[in-house]
Amino acid sequence: MKKGRHYSREEIEVISKSIIGKSFKDIISMNYYVLDESGVKKGSLGNIIEQSLFGIEPNQYSEPDFIDAGIELKVTPYKKNKDNTLSAKERLVLNMIDYMTEYKNQFYASHFWFKNNKLEIIWYLHEDNKEKLNFKITNEVLLDLSVSEDLKQIEEDWNIIIEKIRSGKAHEISEADTMYLGACTKGANANSVRRQPFSDILAKNRAFCFKNSYMTQLVRKYIGDYNTVEKILSNNEQTFKDFINNVINKYKGKTQKELMNNFNIDSTAKNLNSILVSRMFGVKGNLSETDEFLKANIIPRTVRVEENGRIKESMPFPAFKYTEIVKQSWETSDLKEKLESTKYMFFVFKMKKGEYVFNGIKLWNMPELILENEVKTMWEKTFEIIKNGNIVKKIDDNGYRITNFPGMSENKVCHVRPHARDAKDTFPLPVADKLTGQKDYTKHCFWLNNNYLEEILKEFI
Repeated sequence: MKKGRHYSREEIEVISKSIIGKSFKDIISMNYYVLDESGVKKGSLGNIIEQSLFGIEPNQYSEPDFIDAGIELKVTPYKKNKDNTLSAKERLVLNMIDYMTEYKNQFYASHFWFKNNKLEIIWYLHEDNKEKLNFKITNEVLLDLSVSEDLKQIEEDWNIIIEKIRSGKAHEISEADTMYLGACTKGANANSVRRQPFSDILAKNRAFCFKNSYMTQLVRKYIGDYNTVEKILSNNEQTFKDFINNVINKYKGKTQKELMNNFNIDSTAKNLNSILVSRMFGVKGNLSETDEFLKANIIPRTVRVEENGRIKESMPFPAFKYTEIVKQSWETSDLKEKLESTKYMFFVFKMKKGEYVFNGIKLWNMPELILENEVKTMWEKTFEIIKNGNIVKKIDDNGYRITNFPGMSENKVCHVRPHARDAKDTFPLPVADKLTGQKDYTKHCFWLNNNYLEEILKEFI
């Protein structure tokens, strides 16, 4: 007789361990679970575990799934990458954010904490071109947030989200505002909105979630190889923000030469500033590959500001594939996903009297309003140009191709231009270019304008 929501902590762990190595098809055959006529839908693999294994009916309970043990059950996929590393396949969605009530609470009295402070996570391996019911359960862990090394950061993330609600800015919340605990959009489309308490502007439906990047690090910690990952924080009582402030206070105002002497570095490498930044953080390897940067999906960028306050270089993103962009909508686009979930840490070096001086650090993410206006407009124009084969506008007197892609003069935030070794470094086109008849074209990417970077970093300029 299944107990439904009334298992003890020990029973939950024993039962969860009993299905390791089994496929969903095995679990169905053992427990007589019946799929409805629509087959396996998103979320239904979790339903198989809830109903077939534990006897929990599909629900929208405000309490944890296992009410006696205070444990929430989560079933989530991971994948094996081409380089044999492991990654989470998706973020872990937790509970919906009720803007009208959650802001009234403190962290440990919040609905988030009540429902999610203990998570029984069951992982299965997602494999492309394999029937979903043949996916196998491989691992389980009881994640107790009260003893997690990440608790301080998760609490700070929750407070950042709640502070936006209290400030009447729930409509400006972005998943990239925070480090580990995010606020992801939920609903059929961008029109899925709800009221907020301190503004008349309707805000997108959102749920608390553990970010994909954070889940990837949990996958590597509990399933894969985690031993070689460098950590920045050695003290669980210190938040990442505190650490960054200490770095700024210690090194701000020092010249490149002073920093090189401080860290015993003798180099003329092009990436010298990146090397110096890693040493400031006490890291031997690549800063972007440390535990904290990986968990929070932070991309470090060094920026050089000239003596006149100008930033010469715009900031590129990876080259996009023309054939992939036309399969996407703005809501499902790679660019939107990246900017919604990624934080950038800018390390600013400003030229003063012939030497670059470390001026400070800014942790930044794309504001939601900019993302849904200027960036969206630029992406949609790019989409239409590629889809309709209208890439080349004309060929000038020197034989150079002038494109219709949005340039810096059209958009104050971002633009499109080449990002390739040379003109022969190309990607295939989904539609041949009408003017030239070409079926492939030089690689391009989205760029953040250098003058927009100046606006972001104006406090350092």
